[in-house]
Amino acid sequence: MTSAQVDTEPLGTEHPRGWRGFWSPKRARLALFTSIVLAWLLALGMPSSDWFDFPAFYAAGGVAFSAGVVDLEAINLFQVENGLPEGPWVYPAGVALLYAPLTALPFGVAAPLHFLLMLALLLLAALAWAALSPLPRRWLLIGTLAWGPAALGVIAGQNTSLALLLVAVTAWALIHGRDGLAGTASGLLAYKPQFAAPLVGMLLVRGRWRALLFAAVVLALHWFLGVVATGGQLDWPVAWLKNVDSYQEADFLANGWKAISLPSVGRQLEYLTGLPGLTIVGYLIAGVIVIACLPALRRLPAVEAVALAAALGLLISPHAWAYDAALLLPAVAVFATRAAGRGWRWQDRWWLALAYAIAVAWPLTMPLGFTLIPLLLLAAPLALLERGPFRVAGSPASSVGPSAPSPA
Repeated sequence: MTSAQVDTEPLGTEHPRGWRGFWSPKRARLALFTSIVLAWLLALGMPSSDWFDFPAFYAAGGVAFSAGVVDLEAINLFQVENGLPEGPWVYPAGVALLYAPLTALPFGVAAPLHFLLMLALLLLAALAWAALSPLPRRWLLIGTLAWGPAALGVIAGQNTSLALLLVAVTAWALIHGRDGLAGTASGLLAYKPQFAAPLVGMLLVRGRWRALLFAAVVLALHWFLGVVATGGQLDWPVAWLKNVDSYQEADFLANGWKAISLPSVGRQLEYLTGLPGLTIVGYLIAGVIVIACLPALRRLPAVEAVALAAALGLLISPHAWAYDAALLLPAVAVFATRAAGRGWRWQDRWWLALAYAIAVAWPLTMPLGFTLIPLLLLAAPLALLERGPFRVAGSPASSVGPSAPSPA
């Protein structure tokens, strides 16, 4: 089977006997649909109160255009006065402007509206990746909905769906020579700066200077929007970074078991074991992996490089919780496309099944104080570095390496 020939059946059509051939098309379909049900039910069953993190976003929108956006006490006061669950706001100040329109609505209306918006963005991100893969669109949609962290991000009132969409736009733009759009999308992702940095770094490694210029402009726009959001506070990043630093301790005590990046897992293990220095060990291991992947970020085709950058961002981030693992979906899509291109080996079927099992059942490890998702983060670079057929749908030239001239 050539890279241009992709099996449209889930997990292939040829199946050996015994456990190697366990994943027949019928069983694969049943497993995926079951995963959708379990992923969303388990996310709904998470310990929570009143739409999880959305009260913090709503409060930030409520105090927008004032210094309260970077004042944790002002955020808390707004929540208390409006009968909302208390939770800190530690996003860059300009993000509050996105949520300000929602505060024109009662919280009971704004929260479900935000849920529907994030669900729509998740589906839109899946469709964007479908445009980059020859796999059937329906299976990419089903695979996205069956990914537990993606379901959690929507249900928990988070905005990971937007991040996933921006990663997809970056890949699409690079493939089509739209470096300006690629840089813009990467720069917009700086609302979660720990995930924007790897994409911008990937652009730097590949020498996409026009994209980097656009990213720099958008980063400057982030600062300007922060000035607007804080009512003219030019040094708002200083207050924002202080908030981030002061919030980390309480955040890890309450949510550390959801940690997935190596540094945050190291910090959680410090709390569990009392052993010092594990956070630094996490950074060192993640740093070695990132450095080892730098040549691949340059030579891989654009879609695969973007997927690798997103995975590395999760791996080395100082703060990454389970819902952020939705950003592993590009790596899953690349792996599935390669597996289909080589005829779905039995190993491919089982690896994919194991990945979905971990992604769906991750909340069940809460009593242990950690999740198994970091195993997926460690496996993602290995899967992406493995050579295999990959073809972007409708773009034969997309397999050209980073040295190809940009028509943008």
